[in-house]
Amino acid sequence: MSLGVNLVVLWFALSAVQGAAGSPSKIAITHVTVIDVRAGTIRKDMTVLIVGDRISAVRAAKEKERLPAKEIEVIDGRGKYLIPGLWDMHAHSDGDDRALHLFIAYGITGIRDMAGDAAKLADARRRITSGELTGPRLVFSGPMLEGPPSQADDWTWIIHSPGEARNAIERLVELRVDFIKVHDGLARESYLAIAAASRERGISFVGHVPASMTPAEASDLDQKSIEHLEFVPKSCHALFDSVVSGASRNLPSGCDPQSLDELLYRFAHNGTWLDPTIQSFRYWAPTEWSAIFSEFRQLVPSIQQNHISILAGTDSSSVLEQKGDPPGTSLHDELALLVGAGFTPSEALRAATWNPALFLGLSDSLGTIEAGKTASMVLLEANPLEDIRNTERIVAVISEGRYLNREALERLRRENCRNCSAGSAH
Repeated sequence: MSLGVNLVVLWFALSAVQGAAGSPSKIAITHVTVIDVRAGTIRKDMTVLIVGDRISAVRAAKEKERLPAKEIEVIDGRGKYLIPGLWDMHAHSDGDDRALHLFIAYGITGIRDMAGDAAKLADARRRITSGELTGPRLVFSGPMLEGPPSQADDWTWIIHSPGEARNAIERLVELRVDFIKVHDGLARESYLAIAAASRERGISFVGHVPASMTPAEASDLDQKSIEHLEFVPKSCHALFDSVVSGASRNLPSGCDPQSLDELLYRFAHNGTWLDPTIQSFRYWAPTEWSAIFSEFRQLVPSIQQNHISILAGTDSSSVLEQKGDPPGTSLHDELALLVGAGFTPSEALRAATWNPALFLGLSDSLGTIEAGKTASMVLLEANPLEDIRNTERIVAVISEGRYLNREALERLRRENCRNCSAGSAH
């Protein structure tokens, strides 16, 4: 039986099963090169079939056979590369429609929102899920948990005691957040109470490492991810100082390469993830940027050798946008800087695709291009395994089955981006 006949049978069967819900959209991307992000390899001349919001098949294409045009919208993928949808694993969208439009416009089909008004974020997620709003899949923490002297607001709850910590976890669980975020200023007893209550309620916690704790202790207590460069002990942060890095360093014990390698080994043993958001430091600490990036590069070989899983995040926010870093574009910069720091293009790409799926417990439905998985993908003009900057060369985005071509993406950028051009990631 020919491929064309097989496809007709496949579509008939799928339509019969899903008939009660109406005819699903049907798309075939033909003769495309599929990137296997887990293996870091390519599969040439493939056809990817999409029905509704799912990938129904990934199979070898055949030049002489034709797909039934009346049944399927056919997208010619010759010379193109298909990757899973990208994730920004540290963003602050505030549930803002404009920011969410921009994430999709730059190929980011999922974000982990790391602090915000839970009600506003839940409403944004509802509208995205219903199709009312074009935006990425959204997982969020709601308000982050911080200690005094910070002030409370919609994004921040101030924790003064272990009792308040336990109550906060209960309230956040009731709000149906996806995880808990800890931040600076938490007293040791409050942090310990957060860790214990999160474990009891079966919800993960992530974030900063407050001064009352060490990164090793946070890892031992099952903090699932450590953000920014908080995985380096605060006593060692002088490593990132341009004055100190250029002189003879007289640092506290525990800051030498062997001690840091032992710490990273501990992270690996505990399954602690790192989300360095390295590109954000160009905006948060511009005068120290060179020293920060240089020291991060020194740590990368140990991260790789200890097989620590990393996530690609950006700290994207309205504040960073005001500093010149728009939502969406920053993830492509993050991937390029990860490669510049010593990660391979394949490792960087995994940090924004397969690793987020694993981290979020969604690897059965996201992170790779396989039959049965959610149809969230990005079609590129060139191979990102050869040059990671090729993730910027976006032809189309498929977001849970919805196909957005170049014109639609450029329109989203033009209408929503204040600090970037319409046709590129910069």
